[in-house]
Amino acid sequence: MIQSKSGKRGKGNTYLPKRENTYLRAVTIGIILLVLLLPSGSAQEIQITDIYSDIDMADITIQSKEQYSDLTINADLIFDGEVISSKQLFINEITPDCEIIKVASWDVTNTKDGAYCARMTLSENSKVLETKYYNFSYGWEALPRIYIKDMIPDSSGVSVILTPSTTQYGSNPVLTDIEYMLIDGDTAIYRTRDRRISVVQATPLSEDWNVLLENNHPYISRIKLRISSPQDTVIARSEGFTAKDNARITELYEDETGASVTVKGRSQVPFTGSLVFTVFKDGETIEEIKEQSPILMSGDDETTEVTWSSRLPTGIYDLSVTVGGNDKDIVDKWDTIIESKEDLYDHGQNESESTEPTETPGFGIHLTIISILVIYLISGRILHRKG
Repeated sequence: MIQSKSGKRGKGNTYLPKRENTYLRAVTIGIILLVLLLPSGSAQEIQITDIYSDIDMADITIQSKEQYSDLTINADLIFDGEVISSKQLFINEITPDCEIIKVASWDVTNTKDGAYCARMTLSENSKVLETKYYNFSYGWEALPRIYIKDMIPDSSGVSVILTPSTTQYGSNPVLTDIEYMLIDGDTAIYRTRDRRISVVQATPLSEDWNVLLENNHPYISRIKLRISSPQDTVIARSEGFTAKDNARITELYEDETGASVTVKGRSQVPFTGSLVFTVFKDGETIEEIKEQSPILMSGDDETTEVTWSSRLPTGIYDLSVTVGGNDKDIVDKWDTIIESKEDLYDHGQNESESTEPTETPGFGIHLTIISILVIYLISGRILHRKG
């Protein structure tokens, strides 16, 4: 039986009072909202673990427990409620138990003092996995306890000088962690840390890159200091450089028969240049030898030996050894003098040959006659005694 509009109920029909119906609806909606608000399995398997940003640059660390591909990070810099700079960063692939650091360089031309917010949104195929924020101030910062006084990166590594803050009573010693990053494009390709560095006065530090670099390619070196006391504070500085091959002559030996040179690599760009040995006499080239250099990288050294086509005659000669780079440019040069002296061994041998006594003509015949006479006399005496 169908219920009538008057509200009368037919026999056998179930009817839920309004209070119970409302209660079930509330529980259902609550469950739905709870499911929606709970983080998805994807968000738990890959996440943004760290963000740091200042007015110039932001770095974002992504960690994953599973393999993902075609990920996107939308990086926004917000000031006074408005997005003033945006970058889109792409991750083609991330493997399980892997960490990737992406970097966004802000293009802010008219910086204003105030509070800023860096917003990072991680997405997979347009599906948002996670959004995180990092707040910082510009122009209102408290005086730091430590400064990055100077920073010089190159193709072999980076060198920095850290100084503590000072007061009228002297410097304030500080302990800091330092993080070195090497960035190619928008991705950190190398990172290492030194922990609990004591900075009592101006402290020079350096770190060598342990990755291969490409010749004539631009890179960025980024330094981050983290101080934990009295509160967690991060100070960062970035400098760009162009990688170049480099090598230096460390030893040179030369004489009238040849030369040997030791060359040391000074760059993480593989050095595949050449060595040219040139001998001069009164401005005229006597001999030139060109050799291919062994492949060298930072810290590697190799020795190359050459022999002149013939021994240099007695005299004074100029020797120039040049190291040619991968681009045929001269990266190092060493000039010296060769003093070729008279060969005493050959001279003594010739002199001994020239002073050998010559045989007097007829002396051999006289010696023969005398020998015969002596033999005759002796044999005569022997016969006389027998007789």
